[in-house]
Amino acid sequence: MLAGAPGRPSLLPGMKEFFSGQAARMTVSIPEISAVSWSSFMTGTQAGDHGIYGFVDLAPGSYQVRFPDFRDLKAEPFFIELGAHGKRSVIINLPATYPARPVPGVLISGFVALELERAVFPARYLPMLRKAGYQIDVDAGKGRDRKAEFLADLHYALKVRQQVADRLWKQEDWDVFMFTVTGTDRLQHFLYDAYTDERHEFHSEFRGFFHEVDKAAVDFLQRAAARPDLEVVALSDHGFGPIRSEIYLNQVLKKNGFFSSEDPGAKGLPGISGRATAFALDPSRLYIHRKGKYPRGVVADADYEKVRRDLRDLFTAYEVGGQRAIRRVYYAEELYAGRQLAAAPDLLLLSEPGCDLKGGMEKDRETGTSHFTGMHRQDNAFLACSRPDLIAASPTIFDVKGLMYRLLAI
Repeated sequence: MLAGAPGRPSLLPGMKEFFSGQAARMTVSIPEISAVSWSSFMTGTQAGDHGIYGFVDLAPGSYQVRFPDFRDLKAEPFFIELGAHGKRSVIINLPATYPARPVPGVLISGFVALELERAVFPARYLPMLRKAGYQIDVDAGKGRDRKAEFLADLHYALKVRQQVADRLWKQEDWDVFMFTVTGTDRLQHFLYDAYTDERHEFHSEFRGFFHEVDKAAVDFLQRAAARPDLEVVALSDHGFGPIRSEIYLNQVLKKNGFFSSEDPGAKGLPGISGRATAFALDPSRLYIHRKGKYPRGVVADADYEKVRRDLRDLFTAYEVGGQRAIRRVYYAEELYAGRQLAAAPDLLLLSEPGCDLKGGMEKDRETGTSHFTGMHRQDNAFLACSRPDLIAASPTIFDVKGLMYRLLAI
């Protein structure tokens, strides 16, 4: 897919030829981040069922940040369910699946995976991955000020993953084969401006990487086409677009009297005061500082709805540079339902394109820019299928699991 293509998503040339035209435009989870969207894809449910609301959460009864992982997923992923139907899956580089657990087939966890040793099932593939030079992820920090090295790392990681996928394609007995490319995400976060500006130092390199991704995809698509028993699904877990401004939500809350710290110079949520009525977690989640739920919580049950309304009104009207910044403010129950609803944020913000929402606990201003030039979008992901007649009129990421099951006749 072309990065951030406006309107109907446009597939890369080789993929477009294979799918005989355009991809469907797909909406994804809110927040529009990989941990939530890929969890929704693999379970066919929203976060109220699967329990993954973001890359970070708070440890119960504290203000310490923790990183939920595959063990926190409360709904069954499709590749576990398929085992009950006697089907085996090969899953390569899928985010939100670390640490790898036993599956009917092969699982190589993707972002955020900390150690290769715990990212692979079965473990017998570890020597092969080490010998190949397999990397779980590139060092994204290089995207700030070592961009040439960053680009070289992206090419290397893609090449090695493709070699590993090639071997597993031939060696394993499988019914479902999934290969996830995450380098396009890393590239667009740091170099989206290179995509849109032909004079940019790295414009050619940006497009060159997408060309490599297209070649890798076409290689597997052509193999699939040679087997009449196979159908193909291609998708992204979110869309992309340029950043106009970052918005630091805790600083907005602070300016408007919702957030305060015990020590005015303190950075981080552990310093929140007993006067604060709300706080934010990345990227777009608002939590009401409720009495009994948080150690220094102050908002009584009787005041909860008023605080929610005040927060909704604040962000509905919030502007940056005279332009509306928030497309919609959701209450949790408008997006989520299920057994994990109690863990949901109280409000969710969906920004206007170009407004990149962040917690910004360490910032001293409400808005600004940084080394990031590209941001996720919820409304311009893509979905393509070798059976386009099976794609819903307005597909969402929650529909993809059902589409796969129809293709598998389950």
